[in-house]
Amino acid sequence: MALEAIMFDPTDNTAVALTDLPEGKTVKLTAGRETREVTLTEAITYQHKFSTMPVAKGDRILKYGQVIGEATADIKTGEHVHIHNMAGLRIKAAGKA
Repeated sequence: MALEAIMFDPTDNTAVALTDLPEGKTVKLTAGRETREVTLTEAITYQHKFSTMPVAKGDRILKYGQVIGEATADIKTGEHVHIHNMAGLRIKAAGKA
């Protein structure tokens, strides 16, 4: 079975699709000793992020074990994470904005 998605760090609350994934698909993710099974609430396209756990509005979005953004709305497990429900913070954190 080909790898369908990847979670980079056990602290991440997002994973990245490595192929187009349909709504309702259950994806098994492993990072370090952390394993999660996530059922997608919507279709996720190649290279897009989805939530691996519930994220409340205002919470930090974690990818690569690093903060990459802040939730601008509550995000359910398995939901697409993108500009419609998060604001990016990586450029601001690097002092470039």
